[in-house]
Amino acid sequence: MRPKLLFFLIALTGSLLFACQAPTQTHQTRFPVFGTVVSLTANETDRQTAQSVFSQIEQRFHALHKDWHAWNQSGQLHRINQAIARGEPIEVPPLFKRFILKTQALSKASDALFDPAIGSLIALWGFHSEHWEGPPPSKAERQAWLKTRPRITDLWFEGLTLHSRNPAVQLDFGGNAKGLALDLAAERFKAAGIDNAVINIGGDLRILGQRDPKTYQAWSIGVQDPADPAQALASITVEGDESLVTSGTYQRAYQWQGQTFSHILNPNTAAPTDYFASVTVAHPDATTADSAATALMVAGPSQWQRIADRMGIKQAFVVAPDGRCFATPAMAERLHRVQCDLQPPNSESNASLNM
Repeated sequence: MRPKLLFFLIALTGSLLFACQAPTQTHQTRFPVFGTVVSLTANETDRQTAQSVFSQIEQRFHALHKDWHAWNQSGQLHRINQAIARGEPIEVPPLFKRFILKTQALSKASDALFDPAIGSLIALWGFHSEHWEGPPPSKAERQAWLKTRPRITDLWFEGLTLHSRNPAVQLDFGGNAKGLALDLAAERFKAAGIDNAVINIGGDLRILGQRDPKTYQAWSIGVQDPADPAQALASITVEGDESLVTSGTYQRAYQWQGQTFSHILNPNTAAPTDYFASVTVAHPDATTADSAATALMVAGPSQWQRIADRMGIKQAFVVAPDGRCFATPAMAERLHRVQCDLQPPNSESNASLNM
């Protein structure tokens, strides 16, 4: 699962930015998991209820990290990948089936630009390791991988039994597993009757309700500037039930002989993508937002709006490497304190990014 620190909660304490005093009956906790720090905030509830939900979510997240980490040999996903490589069917838990089917639909909508079946490509590049040493794979190695071109749509089910038409499929859900975790945590809060909360997984957010429902005060979220991650490039006001997820090439980059490689790979070229510095997506469903943010990064200037439409994304904010910004009309209406040259999505500046 990719580490990300992409949003500032302007209205929260700790290492995040603050705009004003915290409301009463606010409860928070922080814990490490998924290779990052998770922060949970619950407002307008009693401490006992908040702490109970915090504990449930923390336990669930640690279990998810164990079972869904592609390279953890004791995890369920590793066993699934081994079975696929052997050409053997394997029975999977119901949550895995639901998530795979949902991810298949998202991958189809993205024209397979987002495809978690490329675990073998991630391994080929060495991006499955926390400490990349290089060298990058040769063109011949990448071409050999492309001949197998595994896709998540190669998978199919009989009941809970998973089958694969392609033994080269190796699942790695680093591109949208945090979205799943955000959605599952939101379900726990709602089930406990907590209507105002924030789940923050290393900067990926799921927002419930308002920051202070007594004064109808919404949450204010700052989007990191890829060129200076300590600063906010723009802010977005959020209330209700919404997810904000960002994917960026600046989060993890690798150097080899003077060349920089992003950790985000294009399945159609077997090479890293570098069209955009970051893409931020807002959507009610965090799994969809997480998947789409990666897909739009790969889609690039000529395709990102079409792919956003296909994936049902109405709100996206794109930052180019040269500092120019682009936003869908619905997202542009929500942005405040924008610190970049915001271009219309269909402008000549957008087209010039292909040059």
